[in-house]
Amino acid sequence: MRVVGIDGCKAGWMCVALERGRAEHWVSPHIADAVRREPAAELVLVDIPIGLLEGGPERRAPDVAARKAPRGKRASSVFSAPIRPALYAPDYQAANRLSRDLTGRGMSRQTWAIAPKIREVDEALRLHPEWRHRVREVHPELCFWAFAGNRAMEHNKKTDEGFRERLDLLAERFPGAEDLLGRIVLWEGRRVARDDAVDAVAAALTGVDPGALRTLPETPERDARGLRMEMVYAARRTFSRVTLRV
Repeated sequence: MRVVGIDGCKAGWMCVALERGRAEHWVSPHIADAVRREPAAELVLVDIPIGLLEGGPERRAPDVAARKAPRGKRASSVFSAPIRPALYAPDYQAANRLSRDLTGRGMSRQTWAIAPKIREVDEALRLHPEWRHRVREVHPELCFWAFAGNRAMEHNKKTDEGFRERLDLLAERFPGAEDLLGRIVLWEGRRVARDDAVDAVAAALTGVDPGALRTLPETPERDARGLRMEMVYAARRTFSRVTLRV
């Protein structure tokens, strides 16, 4: 089985493909290019909200459920996805106003900062409905929580302690992960932050054992475009140990 893990980065999208333990990595300027490059991939797991609400006071079910999973310090890393009308607003002020009008809540500038990438994925799946069964949403902190046996990470991923904590966990569960991360940072360090690299690797590793895949919520709803509103993770009790080769 071939699986691709993708995380947004300053140069576009950090991509890691795994097949039978063999790892490849590259940076793609556009999400559509990354998916198109991998027609044989059965799963493309992306750290970006997929499936958006159109309005209303309720928040997306996966955001609510994922915030309850890695409790404590990491719960705040799961932000609420924007509603689709605000996502397509021309500027932050308009997006914030639309969000308030349609949900009763404003939009944070942090959310607006990644709006172009959310919009890019939303548009790609609108234009390519045939991708919808394999392009699915992950959240790195949920992935690490699952890898650690339902234990949240102690440190922020952007700190040295946080990077080491996540790298040690991956190396323990997946021999060769540290070499893979080292290679990515060596080759792509100028275009990709190290936390983006480790998140892309975690996303790919989440999908290596399809029998271990679970979703939050357990029974996902679909949005107005038919996209599943879910976050995928790997149940530790069932996923397979994989040795990575670079």
